Formats: sequence, C-alpha cells, structure tokens
Amino acid sequence: MSSAVKRLGHFLRSIRLERRKDTGRSLHFVLIASFLSCMGLLLIFVLLMLVPRLSALLEKNAIERTKETVMQSVNTVDNYVDHLLSTLYYATTLLPADMDTDTAGWMNQMELVKRGNSSIVAMAFFHADGSLFGATTGDQCASPEQVRAMTWFQKALEWGGTVTYFSKPHVQSLFQDQYAFVITLARAVHYQKDGRLTQGVVMMDIEYSSFSDLTENLALGASGYSYILSREGELVVHPRLQLIYHGLAEEDLNAVNQFLVGQGRDRVDGRERVLISATLNQTRWRLVGVAYIDEILALQNAFVRIISIVLLCAAMLSFCVASVMAYWVTRPMRHLEDTMLRVEAGDLNVAIEEQGFREIRAVSAAFNHMIARIRALMDQIVQEQEKKRLYELNALQAQINPHFLYNTLDSIIWMEERGRSREAITMVSALAKLFRISISKGRSVITVREELEHVRNYLIIQKMRFKDKFTYDIQTQEEALEERTVKLIVQPLVENAINHAIDQTQPEALHIVIKAFLQQEDLIFTVADDGIGIAPEILQNILSTPAGRSGIGIKNVHERIQLTFGPGYGLHIESEEDEGTVVTIRLPRNRREESESSAGKAKPTQGGNA
Repeated sequence: MSSAVKRLGHFLRSIRLERRKDTGRSLHFVLIASFLSCMGLLLIFVLLMLVPRLSALLEKNAIERTKETVMQSVNTVDNYVDHLLSTLYYATTLLPADMDTDTAGWMNQMELVKRGNSSIVAMAFFHADGSLFGATTGDQCASPEQVRAMTWFQKALEWGGTVTYFSKPHVQSLFQDQYAFVITLARAVHYQKDGRLTQGVVMMDIEYSSFSDLTENLALGASGYSYILSREGELVVHPRLQLIYHGLAEEDLNAVNQFLVGQGRDRVDGRERVLISATLNQTRWRLVGVAYIDEILALQNAFVRIISIVLLCAAMLSFCVASVMAYWVTRPMRHLEDTMLRVEAGDLNVAIEEQGFREIRAVSAAFNHMIARIRALMDQIVQEQEKKRLYELNALQAQINPHFLYNTLDSIIWMEERGRSREAITMVSALAKLFRISISKGRSVITVREELEHVRNYLIIQKMRFKDKFTYDIQTQEEALEERTVKLIVQPLVENAINHAIDQTQPEALHIVIKAFLQQEDLIFTVADDGIGIAPEILQNILSTPAGRSGIGIKNVHERIQLTFGPGYGLHIESEEDEGTVVTIRLPRNRREESESSAGKAKPTQGGNA
C-alpha cells in the first residue's frame, strides 16, 4: 500500500515538473489515458463482437469435425460392405456348371471363403423353389415354403441379380442349431439346369456385431453414438437395438427422417443434439451420428474463458508497465521519427536538426552520421557491383573452346594434303568470316543478320568435317534481321546440337533448324534438332550446372544474356529423349543503346563451347 502511495506521489511531482518546462501534457498522462481508452474499447469490442463470433465459429468447427468423423465412419462401413459384396459375388462365380453332381466341390470352396472372413456365419445357395443346393453350416431345418416366404429370398428374386439385398437384423433359423443374430445378404443368380435357364439365390449371413463394431468406435463425445437406418427409415444398427426391440428404450427418428443427408438438430431430455446423416453407397442405408452440443463444445467454451482471462491480465500488466514510462517526448524526437520514416521509405538525402535535450541531440548527431555513412557505403557498393558485373560479363565472353580451331585447321591441312584445295579454300573463307564476326571490332552487340551469318559460316565448316552426319535449315523473319542482339549466343547452341544430339547408331542424319523472329516486344531465336534428346535429370539442372558437367556453352549463353538484360530473359530448353531438343532464346527488342552500355567493353567470345 505504501509503495503505491509513493508511486502516486512521484507521478504527481513529475507532472508538476514537466508542466514547468512545457505547458503540454506529459507522456505518462497521455499514455495512460490513451491506453485505458483503447483497452476499454478493445475489451468492449472483444466481449460484444469477437467472443460471440468466435463462439459461433468454434461451434461450427466442432460440428464440422463431427461431420468429418461421421464421414470417416461412412467410408469405413462402405469399404466393409464392398468387401462383403465382393465375397458374395465371388461365391456366385464359383457355382458349378453341373448343378446336379458337383455340390461337394462348391461347398468346400465356400467353406474356404467363410474361414477367410470371421464375420460370415453361413453361406448357402437355394433353387428358385426354395430347396437347398448346398450350405456351409448345418442342414436345412426350414421347409422350401418357409424359405420362399423369407423377405431376403423374395427381394433377391425380384431384383433379378442386379442388386444385392441387405436384410434387417434378425435371428437366422434356416439351419439346425444355428440361431445367430445376423444381417443377410442375398443375390439372385442365373444358371443352366436341365438345359433351361433358371434362377437361384446365393445368401450370406453376416454377424450383426461386425456392423455394430464399425459404429461403436465412432468418437462423438462421452454420450454421443451412431446408428444405421435402412432405406425405409428403420433401424438396422443401433447401440441399444435389443432394448429398442423389447420396448425398453427408444430412438426419436422424427428429426432425422425430416432430411435424407446433411445435418439437423433436436432436443432430448433437455439436451440439444446435432444429427449428422450420410448415405452408404452400396446399400443406400443412412449412417446417423448423434453428438451432444454441450460435450463437443466443452473445450471451446473453456478456450473462450481462457482468452477472456488472458486479455484482462494483459490489460492490467500493460497498465502497470505504462505507468512507469514517465518521460517527455519532445518535438525533436517526433521530428527524428519522421526523418527515420523518410529514410525507411528510401530517402537518404535528409538530415536532422540537432536540438532538444542532450540525449535527443546525441541521437540526432548519431543518426546524421549513420545516414552519411550509409550514403557513402551505398555509393561504394554500386560502383563495386558495376565493376563486378562488367568483369563477369567479360569473363563469360572470353571463354574459348580451342578444339574447334584445332580441328578446323587439321581438316584444312588434311584437305590440302589430298589435293582438295577448293574445299580447303571454302573452309578457310568460312573460318575467316567466322572470326571476323567474332571479333567485330570489339563490339558486344551485333545485328541478327551478323549473328546468323556467323552461325552459317560455322555450319559450313562443320558440314565439311562431319560429312553427312547432319543437315541444317536457317529460317528468318525479314523484320528481325536488323534487330540488335548480344553476339555469339546461337553458335554455342548449334555446336551443342552437333556434338551431343547426333546418334551414331542411327543411319538418319541429324536435322537442325535455326529460326529468328519477332514476338511482340521480344526477339526470339530457336535451335531445334531431332536428335537423341536430353535426359530429364540433366535437363532439370542444365542451366545451373557448373562447367564440366553439362557443358559450359549453354550456361555461358544464359548467364551472358541475364547479365546484359536481366533475369526476365535468357534460355528455355524443352527436350524429350529419342525425340529431340528445342532451345529458345528470348531477348528484348530495340535495346541497342542499353545493351551496349550494359555489356560495356566486354571482349568478344571466340569459337563455341559445348
């Protein structure tokens, strides 16, 4: 108590001292008053708006989770019914061709089927007159007239084998010493007897407990449960079915029979319940989940109470923290905040006037020094990045594959030694034009016409070297010939096609098609071949694989284009093994000045890399 009085006195003295310095209000007063107002409004908003909506949302989520639980049980029952239907259908396929002599064989097979499923009580086949052909359990104690009077027998014959009939739970009394509580599955079967097509009925008794076990494990709260209704809305499976049959319990079906599927609500013994109904696919039965609202929302209600308590505790704690923050924020501090916001927005050409208290002046001076230092560092970084970008571009353009030059010169010497001077002259001329365009007076950007001429000279040389191993076709759009392009980006792709796409085991020559055309605001090159293609695991990383694995040519070209024009341009590769490869180069149109300024004084790439 005394400490609280001391804090109050200190608070009042601080107000008086602050008022002597400035007529404005203290931060302590403004903070506490504003905070109390905001917290009051927040609590009112939470209590009047958020808590009811949160409660409704939590209730909806709880019901949705209940519905999902019911649907999972529906899937489980459907899977079980599908398994039973498959078993019954399998039994029909095992009926002997000779219905008069092969009874024992069919019964032995059915006995094996019965042993494979512990829920099967009995399996039998009856002729249309109700007489028994064979059964897996006991001898028939019911007469053919009694069999024909059975609902499952009549329904099976009526439906003609198109649908399997599922009976209501009953005590089976067809066989001696067998009085199990079962659900009977029956299906009509057509067969030949005495040269005529006739009908019979295959039946299979399933323990009622096998169905009830599927629904009893459904978690719907402490008091929740589920049950199954037939097509006619009668109980098939229920946790208290025996009690209901004997009149010792009852189930209110009025609410659930008002809708086939979906959800509804009712009230029993003063407790509200939610009813979730879903249809089983094969039997068209309905599985109904019953959950009590007060149980499924127990955790949600506790959650709301905890949130409310936490909000109140947070408000009290924040009030205590705010009460000790008793210092005055001056106008220079607000100016400092505004200046910081301008810097955050990207304006570094600002300075703070150093005024106010000593601490604020120190902060202002440190901030001005920091801004000046940041400007200097940013200028330095920009210069270093420009140099680095230029060096990277020059390094990429300077990569040379000397093997092409060596192989070409060897081919020229070989031709001269064999008296093929005309071919040697053609190759020397093409080689000279090739290197003339490669050098191109130090320019990094050339026309599309020059780039394709460079590719054509390269193909002339390779065509003479590789004889009939490949053919080529260069197709250009007239409007694209005078467009500007980074030089030496098509030839490495052609070189890759020649070196890697040719299949030595195939007699057909590789066909390469080079195209250049305009597409909206872009300049497009494509290099397509019908070679062996690229494996998917290589294609996935071909543009990022280091040199020496997938070949540096493709990576080189892609990086040169992106260094010049940005990440929106470069190479795109599509390939299928044994079908071929298409490489697409995308460049911007009409970017001559920007391209040349971006490329700088990069050295030209000579030859090609594969």
